[in-house]
Amino acid sequence: MRAAVRRVIAAEPPCCEPESLAAETGVDPDLARALLPSTEAVLKAIAESALRRQLDHITRKLGAVSSDSPAEQLIALGRAFVGWAAENKDDFRLLNSPLLNRVIAEDEIRRYHQALQQLTISMLGRARDQGQLRNDIDPLLLSLVARAFTYGLARLCVDDQLNFWLPNQDDLEENARLNMALETMADILLVGWNPDQPIRSEA
Repeated sequence: MRAAVRRVIAAEPPCCEPESLAAETGVDPDLARALLPSTEAVLKAIAESALRRQLDHITRKLGAVSSDSPAEQLIALGRAFVGWAAENKDDFRLLNSPLLNRVIAEDEIRRYHQALQQLTISMLGRARDQGQLRNDIDPLLLSLVARAFTYGLARLCVDDQLNFWLPNQDDLEENARLNMALETMADILLVGWNPDQPIRSEA
């Protein structure tokens, strides 16, 4: 499966026939064909595997947040998404390739995006109710802004472009640079997410 991922994210993905993958990885061809009978089955298996692991990673990171603050939960969601991309660059490329639309049913992809969007909107709504977010911007629109920022940041990381945008931060590890960017965006959109940050008065 890992060999298949490397092929799929190539500039021109070669076919992923079970026999050729078996030959490349030393797996018995009959076993490979029994487990994954076609190229389509291989592609669907690796895409679904990556999607499940991403969602599991995000769920575990959110579950580890001890605070009830929706602002802190939003930051944790952003960190989880970007952090997973940084640790699983091949899988991130796979999940965001046009190929995904050809091997996973459209309704499954739609459910995935809707689940992330609904979670984000819920957090934004609660953050606004608790005075941690501006109340004059539609949470639906803010969910798009949040998605665009975290996706773009993850893409910069995966495409090895962080150094182009933070040329004076070469001494910082990748994760530290990602967190710095996330916290800067949080300072723009949120108040009260940082325990050291004073809550803005609405007066």
